Amino acid sequence: MNTRISFTKQTQPPMPAGFAVPGKLTLTLTLAVSFAGSIWSQTAPAPGPHPRPLTLSTTASSLSHSAENTPTDHFKFIEIQIKGATSTNANGIANDGLVTGYYLDAKSIYHGFVWRDGRVETVDYPGASGTFLFGVNNRGLAIGYYIGGAVNHAVTYSIWSRTWTALPDIANYPLNQGYGINDSGIAVGNAFSSTASVAWIYDPATLSYSDFTVPGAAAYTTSPSGLNDKGQIAGYFADASGVIQGQIYNAAFFAEGFTATSGGLFDIVNYPGPMMTAIVGINDHGDLCGSYWQTFGINTAFVAFRSDRVTGGPGCPNCTPQ
Repeated sequence: MNTRISFTKQTQPPMPAGFAVPGKLTLTLTLAVSFAGSIWSQTAPAPGPHPRPLTLSTTASSLSHSAENTPTDHFKFIEIQIKGATSTNANGIANDGLVTGYYLDAKSIYHGFVWRDGRVETVDYPGASGTFLFGVNNRGLAIGYYIGGAVNHAVTYSIWSRTWTALPDIANYPLNQGYGINDSGIAVGNAFSSTASVAWIYDPATLSYSDFTVPGAAAYTTSPSGLNDKGQIAGYFADASGVIQGQIYNAAFFAEGFTATSGGLFDIVNYPGPMMTAIVGINDHGDLCGSYWQTFGINTAFVAFRSDRVTGGPGCPNCTPQ
């Protein structure tokens, strides 16, 4: 279920200005094309100018179910409540339980947020008309983007120093959006124009980008969602028939979250109750974050700590991970 790709340059789409020369980034990465890691981008509503597609996808039928692996009752679910929010999405979770995401307010403005131990802090890029946070690494560095006029700019946000760093914009692609970042600060995302898109990897050591396309993917459909310290990327793409891989809808057409391993062990993990669930982030301990909804477009963010790791914590009794 994994496709191994090395960093050679692709001819489709054409490489835009601002990218590194071939061989600049020499990591060999594994792109998980059928597992969790990009669920939000296919189930929850796309914010404002965000062009990542929605889909009603097929099930991961080649995965085997493991009843004792990660069933829902092995997690402590905590709803992330943000005053004044009409819809919330949790996207990244670090090993210490810190969660990043974004929310929509009553004035239809998007804000980034940071959650830990039941406490929420709103974070907005200065002067932006909308801010989105996605992944976060274990050093407290989050990645996302902000809206400035008719363009999007990829940025990182240091949670501990409360400072922003803008990534270089890619020429001729007005929508630059960051989705995942590892502990080395290497980031992944997409850049979009009105007619094309490119999946990118940003190397902070060289301040340069490299692009990639999943072999066999339809044009402009490769979309990375996260990467780890081993250089493995999770994401999704559309094949030649237009089917996007990596999401579960059951026989009743009901969205369900899931976890999966590279060995093919698969488990449904849903927020308790009659809700649809999207699992988006996972940390090294197996703790999760995501969102649930009953009405499309009105999401509620949550974090799900493994039950064997939780204890008491300020503002959030019995839910702080050990």
